[in-house]
Amino acid sequence: MHMKARWFPGVVCLFLTSAACGSAETWRMTFTTNWLGPMEAHFELTRSDESLKGASLSGSGDIIASLPGEHRVGDGLVVFEAQASGDGAYCGSFLAPWQEGRLCLTFDGDALQGSVENGAFAGMLAGRRVERPAAIRDYGPLLDSFDRVVAAKVFSPADLDSPGYTGFRETFGRIIDSARDDLDVLLGFHIAWTNDPFSHFQLRRSEQTAEQMFSFFDSYRVGFDAATVDFDGKTAILKVRTMMGADTIEQIEAAYAAIAERDVEHLVIDLRSNSGGAFAVKPLVEHVIDEPVDAGYFLSQVWNRDHDGPPSRQRAMAEPPWSGWSIVSFWKSVQERAILRIAFRPAEPNFDGRVSLLVDGKSASATEMAADVLRASGVATLIGTRTAGEMLSQSMFDVADGFVVSLPVADYYSLEHGRIEGQGVPVDVAAEPGAELETALRLAAISGD
Repeated sequence: MHMKARWFPGVVCLFLTSAACGSAETWRMTFTTNWLGPMEAHFELTRSDESLKGASLSGSGDIIASLPGEHRVGDGLVVFEAQASGDGAYCGSFLAPWQEGRLCLTFDGDALQGSVENGAFAGMLAGRRVERPAAIRDYGPLLDSFDRVVAAKVFSPADLDSPGYTGFRETFGRIIDSARDDLDVLLGFHIAWTNDPFSHFQLRRSEQTAEQMFSFFDSYRVGFDAATVDFDGKTAILKVRTMMGADTIEQIEAAYAAIAERDVEHLVIDLRSNSGGAFAVKPLVEHVIDEPVDAGYFLSQVWNRDHDGPPSRQRAMAEPPWSGWSIVSFWKSVQERAILRIAFRPAEPNFDGRVSLLVDGKSASATEMAADVLRASGVATLIGTRTAGEMLSQSMFDVADGFVVSLPVADYYSLEHGRIEGQGVPVDVAAEPGAELETALRLAAISGD
């Protein structure tokens, strides 16, 4: 499970060093981004006393620009244009395939440094002028390693022969063959991949190995108010923004403790736009169920390489329920076992009033597990629109030269709704976007009359 990532408008602030003005120059830049990781690219900068223009020198730009989908690729994969604002500073617009922001920069010498705020390029920026733009690295070995890892670890090897994957792989191969920098590879991957035939597939760079990253996941903290509760009379509204983070689990536990201290008859759990994550789903579910619930099971490559379909219900239920609820332990177990059965048990304090669960098309991954369990158990009424249908378990693997691929290692089947990937979880009461909470409160008022 994975909290699938989203793209947001960004603001860029760069502090460049060089007093020279005039013709185009080539700069080698390093973006230390939060999402794509530390990546390097060549940019052509054209400066004058009045303006500064920059465009990444892509080798695969024509291929990427021709791909379908919602993206903006123009003179470069990343471009900007800024006007002089005094004292050697320039401010203007910054455009990447999924975001547009504001750029501010200054020059002083031959070095370049700065920062990017928000969006896919959020993080630090550094650079230096270069004479001739050669390829940043040899990307051929990356493709060979990528293919080996995907074939060895993906939950369903048969999917690699599907038209969706073979078409992607042909396109990605052409992108790699002409790639001159990391932007070609990373942005090319994300534009070429269309979640066909599976979701939870991403590529980034990292200063740490996959094993080093695994070591902190169980203690990882998101660092913001991921779960908050508000009260409106005898209604509690619990908003959960992610399923990732030890602090999210703590906040959910605290919310249920606060609910137990109040005279609450109706609980609204708001999971709209919650793209998932991990095991905050456990306390979220277990504090409202009043008896054990068998949810479903994960199938890994261990099962899929020897079977053409899922097991019978009887076969799946013969497996002992998985326990421990450690992310690292889960990733290990789900790749070693053919079937990993998931069950929930009630926890105290236990809420036994009416429960409404708000979901939408952006409710995904672990969030869909929560929606499925609470609907199947009869505990909650789902209100909104069908969930995203992106319910796979994802893990990370090293490929080559600092690149890390995240891919689905197990598929989830609900005992109630069957396979959720590509299907989503249906709702009991349809509601227009933005009207879900109003609908829940209205239905609660009617049922309370």
